[in-house]
Amino acid sequence: MLIRSFASDPEPDPPPTTAQQIERLKEELAAAQQTLLERQSRLEEAQQRLVLISKIARDNERCRRAPTVSWAAVRAVLYCGRESLAKIGTDLPVL
Repeated sequence: MLIRSFASDPEPDPPPTTAQQIERLKEELAAAQQTLLERQSRLEEAQQRLVLISKIARDNERCRRAPTVSWAAVRAVLYCGRESLAKIGTDLPVL
């Protein structure tokens, strides 16, 4: 005699087919590649900022003569938008 439970146990999902597994893996790969591209972009931006800050810090004469201007230049590099980063140079007097 077979006793069957009528509880609300859902039937298990059938295992995914090979095509479904491949499709899921392709989606995961695309997401991982997109994340990698975004991280590389952020890394390049950080490197650009560090290069500019190091140029400002290496200008000893300027840092001694006008430390406030040097700090303002560093802050400008740190907080400028991504699109403005290429326009900022260490020789800009307004920094």
